[in-house]
Amino acid sequence: MKHLYLILISFFLTSCSFNQTFSNREEDKKDAEEISQKFFWELKYGGNMDTIYNLFGDKFFEVTDKDKLLQIINTSQNDIGRVEEYNLVKWETLIVKGSNPKSEYLLVYDVKRGTTAKTEETFSMQKR
Repeated sequence: MKHLYLILISFFLTSCSFNQTFSNREEDKKDAEEISQKFFWELKYGGNMDTIYNLFGDKFFEVTDKDKLLQIINTSQNDIGRVEEYNLVKWETLIVKGSNPKSEYLLVYDVKRGTTAKTEETFSMQKR
C-alpha cells in the first residue's frame, strides 16, 4: 500500500505544472522598453539595419522578411517623417515562471514624426 501512495504522489507531481504569474510589474516594463528604445534610437540616430534586424526574432521573419521590414521603415520615415520623439502611453506585461514559462509584453507609444505628424506605434513582444 505504501508503494501505491508513492506511485500516486509521483504521478501527481509529474503531471502538474507549477507556474508563478506576474502581471504589469515595473521591472518587466523596463526590460521591454530596452528593446523599443533601441529600435527608436536606431531610427533616429543610427540607421544600422543589421542592428534593427537583430531586435526581431525568427518568428517575426517567418511572416515578414527583411526586405519588407526595410520597406515599411523607409516608407514611414520618408512619407510620414523621421522619429523626433516618442512617449510610452500604455503598457502591459505578463510573465510566467515555472514549468511552462513565457514572457509577453505590449508597449504603445505616441510618436512625433517630422514637424507635425503623430503616429501610434505598438510593440508586441514575446520571450519563450
